[in-house]
Amino acid sequence: MEALSKKLVLALGIVAVITIGVNLTIFLAILPWSISASTSAVPQSSLESPELGLKRNFSPYLGSIQVEQGGKTISVTGIGIAKAKPERALISLSVITQADSAEEAISENAAKMDLVTKALKTMGIAEEQIETFAYSLTPLLDYSDRNSPKITGYTCSNTIRITTMNLNKIGDIIDNAVSAGANHVSSLQFTVSEERLRQLGLEALRNAVKDAESKAKAIASATGVTLTNLFSISVLSYSPNVANYSFESPIPAPTPIAGVLLTPILPPGEVSITVSISAVYEFR
Repeated sequence: MEALSKKLVLALGIVAVITIGVNLTIFLAILPWSISASTSAVPQSSLESPELGLKRNFSPYLGSIQVEQGGKTISVTGIGIAKAKPERALISLSVITQADSAEEAISENAAKMDLVTKALKTMGIAEEQIETFAYSLTPLLDYSDRNSPKITGYTCSNTIRITTMNLNKIGDIIDNAVSAGANHVSSLQFTVSEERLRQLGLEALRNAVKDAESKAKAIASATGVTLTNLFSISVLSYSPNVANYSFESPIPAPTPIAGVLLTPILPPGEVSITVSISAVYEFR
């Protein structure tokens, strides 16, 4: 009986060794195919820059371009500026009224703003060039009794924004609006159209890339190395620099000079957009 048990244990051991060997053989046969399939599952893309003479391969599913360990890089910041003459002006005008009751403040404000908009339309400003920009009704509080402040009146403020392409007409617009009842010039902004602004942004971006490239080449030349690939590039900031003038306090009505109201407004020579980027180059 003891001999039979030993033979049974030996047989089971032989079967186990054979099973392990078969499984190991199957695993080793499948492993290369699995690695190849997982690698090809991530599509590779190529980005070329003929202007820079550089080329890089990357996976669109990765957050950044992958390089071999020990890669050597140069990091630079590029600044690009694009300028243009202003094409239009945005004028923000307000009518501010105060009264004992909210109804009175609103009613007086509406009557004065109606006169302002009519005056603007009379001088050729189209209705679509005038829009309500801000509106508020604020209680005036008496804090003499800190425990129970009292409402003593109301302030109503109605701000409109006028868009004009005629930059020589800005002074006339302000004068006529103030004469009709506007008592606060909130801001005056010189800018360009949305399409022109987009074009300037792209131009500034191209200039920033060229600036980064020239800096990287200068560093490479000074250190005796050669640029090989553009490793990464990212936009750090986008700053439209339009001319914007703000006015904090209400303005008095203009004083007539020989029967003519004069508010000289001189537009700036240029508006600009500044873009900064960060670029990393590989070298050897």
